[in-house]
Amino acid sequence: MLRPKTRFSSPVGSSRSLKVRALTAALVLVFLVVGGGLITLGSWDLPAPSKTVEKVVPDARFPR
Repeated sequence: MLRPKTRFSSPVGSSRSLKVRALTAALVLVFLVVGGGLITLGSWDLPAPSKTVEKVVPDARFPR
């Protein structure tokens, strides 16, 4: 008498299912890390640089 196939009847099938679950978990983790990074960068209030720059430009550079 044949036994009905179940989800875990084949070691190859259960291994494949485990690989799919691991890949899905890895993709979800990558998505959360990238999304969290974008949200952090988008909400971070970075001050603009306020250093004064002075440069002397010679008069000979401008035509008269």
